[in-house]
Amino acid sequence: MRFTVLIILTLLVLPIFANPQKMRYIGFKHRGALYDEVLSNGAKSVGGGLLTDDKFGVSRYTKDRKTMLWLEKITERDEFGVPNWEVKDVLMFDKLKKNQKLLFSYASTCKQNGKTNLDLVVKTTHLPHAKTQKVEDAWRANTKKGKFEKVSLKGIKCEVVSP
Repeated sequence: MRFTVLIILTLLVLPIFANPQKMRYIGFKHRGALYDEVLSNGAKSVGGGLLTDDKFGVSRYTKDRKTMLWLEKITERDEFGVPNWEVKDVLMFDKLKKNQKLLFSYASTCKQNGKTNLDLVVKTTHLPHAKTQKVEDAWRANTKKGKFEKVSLKGIKCEVVSP
């Protein structure tokens, strides 16, 4: 009985400690960043794009040899139209290999069941010998929940992009 209780408690508490790095970014607020700009928290902007609900976007940042995708929501715009963002969720990756890409928003060459889906985020590996993109992982940016949700790779195809 004690062993069962210990396992249940471990499973309940473990997610809290699973990724403290990710948690320190959720809720972070910032003014829209230009490419290569470093934010106050040390994360460097390397691009992004809007989603189907254009009050949300996915932005790519790097810090401490990690690549991050932030699901962000526009909280307001200043008098010049520059958005202020709040981070809702984060995907973190160790340093990507040269032949790996994160494809999302309008810059994505990926289709889901033959249709463009701006809320789809896909990690691919370029296979030059096969002249194809191998889909490694995929997520949907759920703007209603403010979360990235893992999705099935079935039906996802990406056109070749240079590595």
